[in-house]
Amino acid sequence: MEIVEKHRSECKECGQCLKVCPRYNDLGLFNRLYGYLEGNSDIDAGSLLRCLTCGLCTNACPVGLGIKTLISPARQKWVREHGLTDRQTMVDPEAENNLFKKIAELDETPAYKESSGSVVYFPGCAGTYINKIMAQSAIALLDKAAVDYTVLSGVEYCCGAVSAGAGDPGPIHRNGQRNIEEIRKRGAKTLITACPGCFKAFKDIYPRIFGKLDFQVLHVSQYLELLIKEGKLTPEAVLKHKVFYHDPCHLTRSMGVYQEARDVLEQIPGTELANGTPKNSACCGFGGGVRVNYPSESLDVASDRYRAAEKLGCDIIITNCGGCMQNLIEAGQDEKIKVFDLAEYLSLACGIKIEREDSRMLELVNRAYRLCISGYGESEGL
Repeated sequence: MEIVEKHRSECKECGQCLKVCPRYNDLGLFNRLYGYLEGNSDIDAGSLLRCLTCGLCTNACPVGLGIKTLISPARQKWVREHGLTDRQTMVDPEAENNLFKKIAELDETPAYKESSGSVVYFPGCAGTYINKIMAQSAIALLDKAAVDYTVLSGVEYCCGAVSAGAGDPGPIHRNGQRNIEEIRKRGAKTLITACPGCFKAFKDIYPRIFGKLDFQVLHVSQYLELLIKEGKLTPEAVLKHKVFYHDPCHLTRSMGVYQEARDVLEQIPGTELANGTPKNSACCGFGGGVRVNYPSESLDVASDRYRAAEKLGCDIIITNCGGCMQNLIEAGQDEKIKVFDLAEYLSLACGIKIEREDSRMLELVNRAYRLCISGYGESEGL
């Protein structure tokens, strides 16, 4: 297998990847992955499921390898051999145990305008069903800026990125072309995504599978920065906070988008940004299926972000990823530092306040996990 040959020949076994990895500490993992991918040996599921797919290892590797480059194909091989588990199908929009369908049964889902528009806002499954404040804030800002927009929400338009990361590329192939056609049908020139995973799907994965798109794809942080530059949004309220910007892994390391959110924060009166670059950024512990396979360990990783913010004297953490926000809020229930979505924080600076119910959000999503996944959190008392 080409990836194995490349990794084996170029890896110096220097251990730089393990120094930054919050999940693995054994270089012997490489030989286990080599053997498994080459068909010479089996591998324990834990070796595959512990990876956050955060990309810290690839960034740290002197030759750009790391652990993730082997984990992704190994997970796909595992699915081909063993089939999908309920922890993987829970994000498949066609599965009976789909997490977002279950949440929709338990709670009211906001309805947004679905007419045509030159801009399509894509809140993704997390923004539609779980972290609703993300979508509500972004839409309030679009209204304030008088943007000609429409909203493409709902599990039926799931981009498929999370399923692919779990080893199942099926939803991307089933939904991708239909999603593209729906965006074209609405007359969009620009697509704005809330979720870093959705952004990667439309910006990177879809063009490689379905061909070049005829509309611009921007993450919401990029679009908000553009609205401020064009004078369509003017943050005027003074928010006196020292802010720690938490870089979402799939937005920062995977897609190279990290400056725009910082530029937005620096335009808000009274706000001091503590970390002006993504240097020393780290994972929140949510991704790669770790949140559902190892819930307590996932939240322990998220707690480290509070220590990083605390060390810099911050009283607020800002992020712009549904998974990051969910994990940070749950891990920080006893913390003094508060967590805000970027669009939510900018909304406050623009005189817009939207109430959110963190305790209800956490109760709903954990209840849905238990309903969708067999034995979820039982060993950890969740």
